[in-house]
Amino acid sequence: MPFAFPSHQGLIAPLWHRWPNRFDVPALCIGAATPDIVDGIAGAFRGGLGQWYGHTLIGLLLLVLPAGVLLNWLAVRFGVQLGRRGLWPNAAAWLLSARNPERTPLRRAWRAAESIYIGGFSHLFFDFISHGNFLWFYPWYENPHFFPAWWYTKWFEIPLPGYRNPYPAGPHLVVWVFLGLLGAFMLLWPLRASRRRQSP
Repeated sequence: MPFAFPSHQGLIAPLWHRWPNRFDVPALCIGAATPDIVDGIAGAFRGGLGQWYGHTLIGLLLLVLPAGVLLNWLAVRFGVQLGRRGLWPNAAAWLLSARNPERTPLRRAWRAAESIYIGGFSHLFFDFISHGNFLWFYPWYENPHFFPAWWYTKWFEIPLPGYRNPYPAGPHLVVWVFLGLLGAFMLLWPLRASRRRQSP
């Protein structure tokens, strides 16, 4: 990956900055994290973490989209409740800001589902860039070495909890770290800049 949060959300931030009324922003952010959530839950049953059906196109449709719809519904339901109780004062405003009240409930649901799907696909795209194993058409086709051989050079190994094999550190790890930091910066920097503008 880059990290499920905040990097994946930051890497797609240009979409909603460029077209603010086109997307359901909370749903887009939830969709961007859901492939890792799906495979993380699956990993608990498989006995080890790693990319699986949550990082495939068929899984995007059959697993990530339904899970994202559920998570989006929970985020709105409980986030707004927290906001009303004063536990998270900005929750209601943030979660509802991208939901145009003039749209019908069906159109709002469609836009949320569409945003979840686009967010999920962006996750697959950035993970492909930072990993190099091509799982989009799994289980029919899998290519664990899609990029040139130098991409998979192993400098050393990093043991990670939950993973069966140590993680190989090499060129792809550099890209992974870069995308992770870039995504976090792209998500959090506008918030910092807006706070500076608001401060006296």
